[in-house]
Amino acid sequence: MQDDALKALISDLGEGIVIDPELLEGCSVAAHDLDDMDAVQAAEVAAHVFLTMFETKVLEQTGESAEPEEGEWSGFVNGFRFVIERDGDGDLVVDFSDA
Repeated sequence: MQDDALKALISDLGEGIVIDPELLEGCSVAAHDLDDMDAVQAAEVAAHVFLTMFETKVLEQTGESAEPEEGEWSGFVNGFRFVIERDGDGDLVVDFSDA
């Protein structure tokens, strides 16, 4: 997928993606481990969601921060910033944005 098309797709669909067990199918991080993940595991989860949602091969992933007590993780996947955090319903959601 070309960069402009991928940027447009992420702009349209890259926010508020609920991380549920079905979406995590095949991911190296299990749903029951999400609350305690470190920055590397968060990047693995974000990369898995990125591949699944945008059907784009992940060439690079980096975990930047992990605050499990506060329910927030961040980093980069293929140059796009990700933030994973709890929403008002208690679900973990990931937002991707153009870094």
